[in-house]
Amino acid sequence: MHERPLLTVGGLIIASDGDLLLVRSKKWHDLYSVPGGKVELGETREEALRREIWEEAHVKILNIRFATIQESIYSPEFWQKNHFVMNDYIADLDPAFRKDQVILNDEAYAYCWVNPLEALSFPLHREARELIKWYIAHELNRRAGIVGFDQHQIDCIVGTLPEERVKEQLLWVDLKVKIDFSPCLQSGSIDKTVDYSRLASFCTMLARNTQYELIESLASDIIAGCFEQFNAEWAWVRVRKPSAIPTAAYAFVEMEQSRR
Repeated sequence: MHERPLLTVGGLIIASDGDLLLVRSKKWHDLYSVPGGKVELGETREEALRREIWEEAHVKILNIRFATIQESIYSPEFWQKNHFVMNDYIADLDPAFRKDQVILNDEAYAYCWVNPLEALSFPLHREARELIKWYIAHELNRRAGIVGFDQHQIDCIVGTLPEERVKEQLLWVDLKVKIDFSPCLQSGSIDKTVDYSRLASFCTMLARNTQYELIESLASDIIAGCFEQFNAEWAWVRVRKPSAIPTAAYAFVEMEQSRR
């Protein structure tokens, strides 16, 4: 037994079809759990989570989001008398990996992918059960969707040439932002969603006030603002410059980013 509590991380890994990964371990008296382990000195919790899941299941994860903290104090379900401070996360299975590509190390002897609701009928240790219940309550019933617009027109100073620094040019901005619609669906309030007119005004303000030389910089700042000001889960933007190339309808830059 350690003299002080141990800081641990655990990850509920969700596949593209909605199934979650459970592993079975002798350490938990043959109960099902989720991959995870101790945070090492000098590691962040997310770094530890990525490492532990790679070591235990040999898969990679994306879109890590914090779920909850649990304490396991001298649990009779664990093979040793220990006090764990468990940092629980939800993460998506990297699309580069299939569900049947899980390779276990010696920490567990079996695994399965299972529907979250069905998972509650499995022999789970207490903390794994609580994490799955948290996921069902907070994420499973979410209604994620896209809000955005096409061909939003902005007249602004943009470009690197001397003549471009004195005369406004037309830009077109196309934007898509992924958000959780559940709060606005439950309340019926526009205050609980992303107002696309505010998104458009934000893009206009950036372009006109900053007077970018590069449309790449404008696109990058729009993406950043979607996360910082509009709580996006994912954002995609295309900035088009109709006057850039005489022989083309427009030149463009596209960017996208997911919340990590």
